[in-house]
Amino acid sequence: MNIRKTLGPMIAIAATAVLAPLVANAQEPANPSWNGFYAGINLGGIWSNTSAAIGENNTGGGFSGMGGGFQGGIQGGYNWLLGPVMVGGEIDFQGSTLTSGLTGGAGPSAIGASYSMPWYSTFRARVGYPMGPFMPYVTGGAVWGQQNLSGTDSVGGSFSASNNFWTYTFGGGVEAQINNKWSAKLEYLRIGTPDTPLSTPATTSISENSTDNIVRVGLNYHFN
Repeated sequence: MNIRKTLGPMIAIAATAVLAPLVANAQEPANPSWNGFYAGINLGGIWSNTSAAIGENNTGGGFSGMGGGFQGGIQGGYNWLLGPVMVGGEIDFQGSTLTSGLTGGAGPSAIGASYSMPWYSTFRARVGYPMGPFMPYVTGGAVWGQQNLSGTDSVGGSFSASNNFWTYTFGGGVEAQINNKWSAKLEYLRIGTPDTPLSTPATTSISENSTDNIVRVGLNYHFN
């Protein structure tokens, strides 16, 4: 199954279902304030591109691959209105089915592996500009997550490795008020390379490059 072809239409349909009714009400007065605490849920897709340069068997090599999956979780945060601008902070926790198939090798070794990121959490600042019931925004901050690597090295045998990592994220989106308590959002995030790489046991050096792209829709309840 092609994950990209499956997730793309599903996300487009979900985004249309969430935001289309709001467009019809774009001229209605905005909620008196975006201020305050909020919490909600989200669901979307995640795509990954990973490559690594390695040293093994006294020679250089590497492995690379692409993959994807679903992600979903919860988020919470706080908004402050400073004149016409909204500033705030948001924390979320996500479960992920992201899996990437990796292939490569070094010297006589042939490597076949699977990479996964079962969960991650982001800690982000948000800056938005409310326009009626709509608020486009940009966001960025840090990511804390777990990554796993398992597979087979034709010389070293089977292997598995796992660690937690920090990295950065940035992106943007649009949030729209449904009524004075509920809002919906469509968001894109890009996640950078983990600060701690994963490798096979026989690897003597590694330089990893990994990027993840996330598109998700969410629903928030405001406690103001």
